[in-house]
Amino acid sequence: MKVPFRLQVSEYDCGPTALINALSYLFDRREIPPFVVHQVYKECLDLDSARGTSFNAIQDLGFWFKHYREERYSAFTIETEFISGNQVHLRPTGKIIRCLDSGGVALLCVNSSRNNWHYIIALYYKDGWLHCHDPSPRSKRFINGAAVQFSPTVGQKPNLRIHCKWLDKGIKKSREEDGRKYALGDIDDRVCLLLKRVRV
Repeated sequence: MKVPFRLQVSEYDCGPTALINALSYLFDRREIPPFVVHQVYKECLDLDSARGTSFNAIQDLGFWFKHYREERYSAFTIETEFISGNQVHLRPTGKIIRCLDSGGVALLCVNSSRNNWHYIIALYYKDGWLHCHDPSPRSKRFINGAAVQFSPTVGQKPNLRIHCKWLDKGIKKSREEDGRKYALGDIDDRVCLLLKRVRV
């Protein structure tokens, strides 16, 4: 049984919410060990006053996922890779698109409002667009542009699609706030966790 994607319950828990959504996309409910869920919430929200999740926490969790084994939950075998800097791009030959094309998921960190960072999951690539799920409730009013499109959904369907040229741009030269939203940003700021189920 697949669990529907959930939305975050505060302004700051996009990290653990997106990670749980990624795991529920890759695995059935009965295949996910409860200790894995515990670890996600234990390690995330590690910034000051629990206002967000650091890149280090995401990297550490990715490493931990890859090595976690529990006999009762033998189906939970996952391959992860934390990439950063110039490895985080959306060219067809890159690691992100290859991961998605092989049935994996990418946890992306994108720019949000007021120069904050925000975690979403990318589910698949098609015709120049990345189809994603954003755990934050949004509307078209959040950003006014043709390159970022919201569509309310239920279940495990994307609720956001972003044109890859928009997503893959830098933001230092963008003066308008809307020009920064949902961009990966400048090379030095880019991070991504790739997750792929291993069939055993």
